[in-house]
Amino acid sequence: MLAKTPGFTIVAILTLALGIGANVAIFSVVHAVLLNALPFPHPEQLVRVYNDLRGSNIPDVGMGILELQDFQERSGVFQDISPIWPINANVTGGDRPERVEALTTSPNYFTILGARARLGRVFTKQDAVPGFSEITVISDGLWKRRFGSDPNVLGKKLRLDNDLYEVIGVMPPEFRHPGRTLETDVDLWICAGYVAAPFPTQPLRAQRFFPATMGRLKPGLSVGQAQAQLDAYAAGLARQYPTDYPPAQGWAVRLAPYQEDLVGKFRTELFVLFGAVGVVLLIACVNLANLMLSRSASRQREVAIRLVLGAGRSRLIRQLLTESVLLASIAGAAALVMVVALKTTLLAFAPRDLPRLNEIAISGKVLLFAFAISILTGVVFGLAPALQAASPNQVANLREGSRGSGSSRRQTRTSRVLVASEIALSLVLLIGAGLLVRSFTQLLGVNPGFNPHGILTTHIWLPVPNDPATDPYRPQEKRAEFERELQRRVSALPGVEMVSVNDGFSFSFGAQPNNAVFTMEGRPDESNRAPTADFMAAGPDFFRLMQIPLLSGRVFNDSDDTKSLKVVLIDDTLARRYWPGEDPIGKRVKFGPVDSKQPWMEIIGVAGNIKSDGIDAPSAPHMYVPSYQNPGYAMTVYLRTAMSPGTLSDSIRHEVQAIDPNVPVFGVRTMDEVIERSLSDRRFALQVVGAFAVVALLLAAIGIYGVMAYSVSQRTHEIGIRMALGAQPRDILRMTVGEGMLLVAFGLAAGVAGSALLTRFLQSMLFGVRLSDPITYGAVPLLLGAVALFASYVPARRAMQVDPLVALREE
Repeated sequence: MLAKTPGFTIVAILTLALGIGANVAIFSVVHAVLLNALPFPHPEQLVRVYNDLRGSNIPDVGMGILELQDFQERSGVFQDISPIWPINANVTGGDRPERVEALTTSPNYFTILGARARLGRVFTKQDAVPGFSEITVISDGLWKRRFGSDPNVLGKKLRLDNDLYEVIGVMPPEFRHPGRTLETDVDLWICAGYVAAPFPTQPLRAQRFFPATMGRLKPGLSVGQAQAQLDAYAAGLARQYPTDYPPAQGWAVRLAPYQEDLVGKFRTELFVLFGAVGVVLLIACVNLANLMLSRSASRQREVAIRLVLGAGRSRLIRQLLTESVLLASIAGAAALVMVVALKTTLLAFAPRDLPRLNEIAISGKVLLFAFAISILTGVVFGLAPALQAASPNQVANLREGSRGSGSSRRQTRTSRVLVASEIALSLVLLIGAGLLVRSFTQLLGVNPGFNPHGILTTHIWLPVPNDPATDPYRPQEKRAEFERELQRRVSALPGVEMVSVNDGFSFSFGAQPNNAVFTMEGRPDESNRAPTADFMAAGPDFFRLMQIPLLSGRVFNDSDDTKSLKVVLIDDTLARRYWPGEDPIGKRVKFGPVDSKQPWMEIIGVAGNIKSDGIDAPSAPHMYVPSYQNPGYAMTVYLRTAMSPGTLSDSIRHEVQAIDPNVPVFGVRTMDEVIERSLSDRRFALQVVGAFAVVALLLAAIGIYGVMAYSVSQRTHEIGIRMALGAQPRDILRMTVGEGMLLVAFGLAAGVAGSALLTRFLQSMLFGVRLSDPITYGAVPLLLGAVALFASYVPARRAMQVDPLVALREE
């Protein structure tokens, strides 16, 4: 039966394949990221461990080695616990130095995850030493890239930050660190005990240098039970060490299920996208149901003859549904082929920080979903036409001249209800897309507090050997000298207008912010709450280069170095928060808690606020120190230029390696690209919902056109009589378009009501836009109404051109 109508079959399969394929693609992402358990033994026991300072409303301040030891050995909650510390590292010994991403952990890291090596072995507790264990486990990617997949790699040496590490294992290709990284996947793992060089030999509780911590709970202990035990234990620690945990800080330990912590922020976004593609498939089903209703008109005599010959109505419905399900099954198979073929291309559109991307695959559950949704789709779009076609009244269609019968009128009414539903569904999707467009427009209009255009950024990492005695950059003066020479060389490059060398933690834009606890002189009560600010070491020309306004005081200059008075510059947010109504110039602050041995720094200036943690994030307080006074190992070079990044990247690399050939250059990108990457999550949601909203609009227009064209064809005789009795073409146009727009009005009313209910799920994805945004709710129905008017006008024009004599002869 399908082969007899190839045009209909091809259109139906392509329409359904689009809808089913989109649903299968998004489901494969939702299943891998949200629904599938983490690929480790007993994933419900894995938790993230946070230190929060509730008194200052500061979450996740990191963890220190003493706290880590307490939780591991005395809390009674964890089987194992390990720090997670992603760092940059330099691999040398090849043609040129290479930046790699290393993960610093404890020897029990792989034990916590229950992971095994592909070649060799992983760390064990027997590898524990006070400082770094000079062994490493490498990723499958680094094994292929650096060692050419050499099966004899075990025992080979890798020079990492000037230290030789022995390769003891290679992880399988599917293994990924389950969590945030710096730039890319982890290339290698190293472990340490953190109580010997290069770490402090007598660690302090206030030194919380681990940015993240992962643990495995003891068997039989739920997260809630573990949290209760840990709360009691933390309260005991606070009483035991009141100086390290002042009550004003409100120190607390928080556990979060690892999977929820990893993917929770993407839950709403992915389910919204899944809902959007579901709506598109439903619209496609409604459209196809209308198409099949029109097609059933040509099968009226066939169905009537089957009924007369004794076929039962249920048998006819089964036959027609079988055709629909077969059609949907073919479309489902085509959709699967399409998704498999385009998987790599589709994943390229996913946000860079979407976790578990490597686990997205066409698994058995995805295939089962594809099969189930294909069958369901066939039933959904085939049921109404089957019930209509198998009506007992079809026997009347054996009579000659049955055109315009009650069956056709009922069919037209059914088609109109379906089209009104299609319009309502399309409007919901279009309003959702409109809200996201408005939100993204608002984001693009946010002033970040600096001018990102024409700025190129480059990252550098000076090697940090395990033995400080072998570190050529250990003296601050050496790092400052490197910075000055680098600034001099890069400033001399053609096309470079201005240069600033900052620390490597500037402008995190969604990554881990570089928070620092500070103390204010003469303000013990507020300082005991451990106030924090985003810390940044900036070069003398940084504020002019970034065009950050100076509100009062002065900026840094070349004389602010390691030998001069310690100074600091703050932003307006920090000044208003802690010195409201006062001039902060001349006040003194220092890093660390009240009893910190850090030197006092004099505030010399107040700068304008910037959004370094993300355009959509609130303006965090900032503290700037001179980079020549506080030179670090991680550096970021900012330069203002009118030239393209590709033109300068090789020149910058050449100048850096002219100073030190063992220092790699990486992460070369414009500041516009940095900001754009920080908005990738929102852009992804906008692109997907927007694309399917356009598809929904197109399908709605086709549906309206189809039902109006069918209505005109059924009423040709009536139109001829009206025109013979004196009706003018404009009267026919008004009548036909009016009927179509009445249909649209019902659909728009239902769609607005549905949007008010359903778009609340978008709340967390919006920025600067209310759910009841009047511009969106005004413009989108007008757009859909205009498209519907055009779709109704085309068949109405055809109705105006009906010849009364020809129309009267039709019956």
